[in-house]
Amino acid sequence: MIFSRHIYWTILLRILLILATSGTGLWLIISQRGIIIGMLLIICSLFQIGGIVTYLNNINRKLRLFFDAIEDRDNTFSYPEQGINEEQQQLNRSLNRINALLAQTKMDYQKQEHFYRSLLEKVPNGIIAWNNSKKIIFVNNTALTLLNIESLTLYSQLENILQNEKNRKRLSLSQSQMKLQDETITLLSIQDIDDRLNENESESWSKLSHVLTHEIMNTIAPIISLSQTLASYPEISEKGIRGLHIIQAQSERLMEFTESFRHLSYLPQPEKRLFSLSDLLHNLEELLQTNFQENNISFTLRCSPEPMMTEGDEKQLSQVFLNLLKNAMQALEGHPHGELSLQAEQDEYIVIDITDNGPGIPPEIMDKVFIPFFTTKSEGTGIGLSLCKEIIRRHEGHLAIKESRAGKTVFHIELP
Repeated sequence: MIFSRHIYWTILLRILLILATSGTGLWLIISQRGIIIGMLLIICSLFQIGGIVTYLNNINRKLRLFFDAIEDRDNTFSYPEQGINEEQQQLNRSLNRINALLAQTKMDYQKQEHFYRSLLEKVPNGIIAWNNSKKIIFVNNTALTLLNIESLTLYSQLENILQNEKNRKRLSLSQSQMKLQDETITLLSIQDIDDRLNENESESWSKLSHVLTHEIMNTIAPIISLSQTLASYPEISEKGIRGLHIIQAQSERLMEFTESFRHLSYLPQPEKRLFSLSDLLHNLEELLQTNFQENNISFTLRCSPEPMMTEGDEKQLSQVFLNLLKNAMQALEGHPHGELSLQAEQDEYIVIDITDNGPGIPPEIMDKVFIPFFTTKSEGTGIGLSLCKEIIRRHEGHLAIKESRAGKTVFHIELP
């Protein structure tokens, strides 16, 4: 307000001076008391008019440049505050202060936008937003991963992807709209149905295993103890003793089987820390080297980059890779030229493929291999693969069968 008062007073004084000069000149000319002096005063008033026009044009030019810069969102300019008259100095100081406030507001807005973008990147669902003109204005990495694409810029591209029958069956979509001033923003939330079902299924199996473990252990333990006690009585016949030993042996076998429940129902939460995944895989290669040679299996390990660092529970992840490698070795039993490979790559996330050239998994049991206690082995418990899947899930990753046919089976793991 101070600089505007100075301008007002300056302009007012100049106008009064122009009126006084021109009025005096006219009076001298009309009264013929000083025609020459009157003409000089008129000429002087014309120069004064030119001066005030130039003065106002300079202010208008400065304000126009200021507003053009604001419209272009350019906050880098600055007006000099030294070596000029007081009015110009105060005007420039006020414009610079307004510019600084706009720059600070812009910075605060950018911080807030960065915060919300980071927040949307952390949500477990995929989020896609577009405006009235069908222009994609935001897509988080989860959405790109779920849609299996690297980038998304056009709404038509999104429509083509969502029309895919496989995606329609696998993904759950939820759409909403929000009004921002005169623009309508559409938000699309994407969720992997398989992941949600797997999570609920895992919780259900865990609860069931917990109950079964408790009930079976409480029932079998007294039977074992009682059979041992009865077998020690001298009046029991030899046939009765054999029968009691059979009861005891079968009960102990059932106890061992029940113990496997504990691995699933009492799996501890992963103790995550930063470690070298490539070193872990090389250690497993050395550990199983003898087994590979004995079974005529050619093993190949490729890690890119090396070292490959990740955050997770090293012991639990080691158990996952060991179980999957042993399963692949069992699938290659009797194969004259068994080939087994483990390929790990790290970009935005870690991708691991374990591939063997065994007979493959029959299509009718593909959907059952991760179900707890399902097994095709005569001495298996059916815990291994379901335990692997649960460990990977607790590491916020995915474990699935990528491909399975005669001569090629690929187990696919993704880790954050």
